[in-house]
Amino acid sequence: MCQGPARGLGCAVLLATLAGYPALARADASTTEYADSQYRFTFRFPADWQRQAVPTPGEGGEVRLAAKSAARAIFVLAIVTPIGSGITREEFEGRPDRDALVEELIRRTLGQVYAKMSRDLSASRLVVDETQRRASDAGIGFSIHTTHTTPEGATTVAGTHVVPFGEPYAITLMVVARGAGAAPTEVETRRRLLDSLRVNAP
Repeated sequence: MCQGPARGLGCAVLLATLAGYPALARADASTTEYADSQYRFTFRFPADWQRQAVPTPGEGGEVRLAAKSAARAIFVLAIVTPIGSGITREEFEGRPDRDALVEELIRRTLGQVYAKMSRDLSASRLVVDETQRRASDAGIGFSIHTTHTTPEGATTVAGTHVVPFGEPYAITLMVVARGAGAAPTEVETRRRLLDSLRVNAP
């Protein structure tokens, strides 16, 4: 594609630019892997889902990837949200109030990410169905499941979250499904998608 000395510099700039973008690769016959080299995380989503344009970064954070099912009103968002100052593994493990810190991170995420999504969905009500700690070697992990009353009916918004040790941001993998009555296979697809988030230590 890039041949001849006159194109050498332009080709090098193009390749360097492309190297800075997150990568998409086919993980297997049914899933595509998204790898974000800047924030060091990966996850897998169904291969037939279509990548969407991402919005301008706002109060909910920076959307790194958005992809939507071609068959139903369900989509996934990978979001990076600033949290202020980071906390190292040693600092976290040495704190006697670790549980309270995690609860505060969950509360902040509900207010910053889920409340913003609820407004975007034109929801009249947001119900927090479940929150729980999740194991993560790379940071502080937790999950949130919410239901929003929208003009289209009940919409579920569920996410897996990791605050990487030492970093001033949180990584959110969120699945939004409009309408109730999801089939068991779809529920399993959402579960596998959310469970596929991996954050790599620096």
